[in-house]
Amino acid sequence: MAFVRKKKINGRYYYYVVTSTRNEGKIRKVERYVGINPPTDKDIQKYADKFNSTKGFLSSKELDFEKIKKDYLSKLGGGKKDELTNIEEEILVKFTYDTNRIEGSSLTYKDTKMLLQEGITPKEKPLIDVKETENHKKAFLYMKSNLNKDISKRFILELHGILKKDIAEDAGMFRNGQVFVGDLVPIRPSMIEAEVSNLISWYKKNKKIPPFELATIFHCVFERLHPFFDGNGRVGRLLLNFILLKNDYPVIIVQNKNKRRYYNALRRADNENYLYMIKYLFSELMNQKYWK
Repeated sequence: MAFVRKKKINGRYYYYVVTSTRNEGKIRKVERYVGINPPTDKDIQKYADKFNSTKGFLSSKELDFEKIKKDYLSKLGGGKKDELTNIEEEILVKFTYDTNRIEGSSLTYKDTKMLLQEGITPKEKPLIDVKETENHKKAFLYMKSNLNKDISKRFILELHGILKKDIAEDAGMFRNGQVFVGDLVPIRPSMIEAEVSNLISWYKKNKKIPPFELATIFHCVFERLHPFFDGNGRVGRLLLNFILLKNDYPVIIVQNKNKRRYYNALRRADNENYLYMIKYLFSELMNQKYWK
């Protein structure tokens, strides 16, 4: 059964659909943020149906998730120092290459590896692509060094500030103008502060739902808010992995070669349908061998 709950934050009402599920013999409630307009009965039923579909998929993959975490933690605990260092470097290079390539970087994987591991700047490549690659490495390492903390507005702005340092004047600042992303019209700039705070509040309140689902929904909503003029995808993918790493999952690399499937899943998530993104990220995780 699903019902609507509304909350008043800074004078504005925000609406949630609340569904109930049983976990380890206990009934728990899961909230889904649905916006500033009250949902209709049809909307409520739609959210309930999607919740049940997502729950079914996650339940069917429960043993896979357990094995992933077990194998990953075993590798971290049993690997030799040199081996683990090599794995970390491989993840950093691959993550940086793919996340920047998705956003249009001209650097090849070889360029990225030589730049990040040997400090060799690729010839005849735009300096902005080189700088964004170097900055992403710093942002990735900063994200990993703060796993003992939690997501906050300050942390999000810090990641953006590192990513866009010496590139954009608005590094570390939310956008102050309207943007358009294909057919999606993100929220007005006057709403960004409140909506980001609302997302963080939702995240902190719903940590009892499966971490993979929590991370996926957070990522999708963050991308829908599109709080920056540029860097939303890269910051969003860092935050996705921040949540996963905090819950003992390995890093998920959204591969450039699969970006059409990734973007398709994001568009479906704009309508609160997160199952496609969950399935996509699960497939990426299962196909990435470094944690095995």
